[in-house]
Amino acid sequence: MEEDQDIEKALEQYRRRVDLRKKLDQIHASMDMDAIQNNLQWQQQKRPTLIRQLWQAHKPTLAIAASVALVTTFATLFTVWQYRSTHQQQAQYSMLRRDVQAIKQSQNQILSSLSARRRAAFNSTPARVAGTSFLVAPNGYLVTNNHIVQGADSVYVQDHKGDVYKARIVYTNRGYDLAILQIQSDSSYKPLPSLPYSFEPRTSDLGERVFTLGYPRDEIVYDEGYLSSRTGFRNDSSAYQVAISVNPGNSGGPLLDEKGNVIGVISGKQISTEGASFAIKTDYLFRAIGDIPGDSLKGASLKLNRKNTLAKLPRKQQIKKVQECVYLVKVFKH
Repeated sequence: MEEDQDIEKALEQYRRRVDLRKKLDQIHASMDMDAIQNNLQWQQQKRPTLIRQLWQAHKPTLAIAASVALVTTFATLFTVWQYRSTHQQQAQYSMLRRDVQAIKQSQNQILSSLSARRRAAFNSTPARVAGTSFLVAPNGYLVTNNHIVQGADSVYVQDHKGDVYKARIVYTNRGYDLAILQIQSDSSYKPLPSLPYSFEPRTSDLGERVFTLGYPRDEIVYDEGYLSSRTGFRNDSSAYQVAISVNPGNSGGPLLDEKGNVIGVISGKQISTEGASFAIKTDYLFRAIGDIPGDSLKGASLKLNRKNTLAKLPRKQQIKKVQECVYLVKVFKH
C-alpha cells in the first residue's frame, strides 16, 4: 500500500509541473515583446528631455536659489568665526585686565611697604645697583655718582635708621661722574635745620687725614686713611687718590678731612693696588651744581654749605652727626 501511495504522489507532482509549464507558455504567447521594448526605449529617451525642459524653465530661479544658499552659507560661517573671535578677544582682554590689576596690586603693596619705611620691606626687593649718597642741602638734595643711577627706572634712598624715601634724579654729569638727587615730596621726611659739615673747594694737602662713611653693606660703615695723591687714576686732575679701604657700595659717599670739611666724593678704587681709592674733588661738585638748569630745580636754589660745626668735635661725635646725612642708594632697572 505504501508503494502505491508513493507512486500516486509522484504522479501528482509531475502533473502539477506540466500544468505550470503550460500556463507560462500561454502567458509568454500573449505578451507583445516588440511593444514592451519600444516602450522602454521611449522612456529612456524622454527622461533626459524632461530634465532639460525643467532646467530651461526654472534656470533663473534655481540660480537665485543657489546664490542665496551660497551667500547664506558664507554669512553663517563668517558669523560663527566673528563670534568665536570676539569671545577669544574678550577672554584675552579679561586675562590682560587681571594681569594689570595684579601688577597694580603688586605696585601698591610695594608702595605701601615703602610708605611704612621699614628696612625689611626695603631690603625684600633686590636692587640691580646699590651705592651711597649724602646731603648737599638740608631740604633733601643729595649727591652720588652718575654711574650708580645711570639707566635707572627708579631710585630709593634709605637713612641710617632704616627710613626709606623715593628720590628723583635732578641732574647728572657723566664727565665728573656726579649725580644730584632729590627726595620726593614725602610728609614723613623731615628736612634738617642745617648740615653739620661744610664743602671745601680748595685742594687739600698730601698726607691729609681723611675719613668716609658709606654703605658697602646694609649697615653704615666707617673707614679712615690719608690723601696719597692730588690726582686720581691715570693722573686725573679732577680726583684725589686716597689710602683708604673702600668696597662696592662706598661709591657716592663723602670724603671728609679731620675738621669735618667735605673735600671729595668717593668714586671708586684701583683693583690692582690694595688700598688705592679715588674721590672726585669738591671743586667739581661746585661746578656740577652750577651747571644744573633752573627748571630741573623747579625754582628752588641749591647752594653748598660753607659753615662747619664739626671742627671742634671728637671723631665719634663727628661720625654721629655725619651719618644722619648719609643715605644708602638702591637703583631698580627693568
